[in-house]
Amino acid sequence: MRETTVQVTRERIVDAWSELAWKRSPGSARLDLVLPAAERAGADEAEIIGAVRADMRTMRVDARHHWFRRALRPRESRIGIVIFFLALGAGAVIDFGESEGSLSTLLAQTFVVLAWVALWAPAYRLLTAASFRLGRRYFAELAEAEITVRWD
Repeated sequence: MRETTVQVTRERIVDAWSELAWKRSPGSARLDLVLPAAERAGADEAEIIGAVRADMRTMRVDARHHWFRRALRPRESRIGIVIFFLALGAGAVIDFGESEGSLSTLLAQTFVVLAWVALWAPAYRLLTAASFRLGRRYFAELAEAEITVRWD
């Protein structure tokens, strides 16, 4: 399974778990994984359960440490931040001393919009990292929950 699929699946599990947190009574932690029946051939349920537990334990520890730095580590985030500052600088240089409503002002504002668009990916990563940091309790609960696999 690709890392992107694992991350999306992890987010869906934690989101659903957090939404139901207030409905669960203490000690009744149970997670039902509903997987496609077409993928059942050759699948080992114990291995799937073990992988989910191991992933949740890892995320519990990872969410506690270095979440801010990890969000800014990917090359896409670093490039976005560099483009943000370059585009803002270019817009400021182009617009410096120009009259309002000129073509230079329009071009400068285009660079400002480009700068903010460049921050979308880093901002998404930072918000996701913060969400995981705040949800580390759910990772701990999921790591200890009773897990069952159902094929649908």
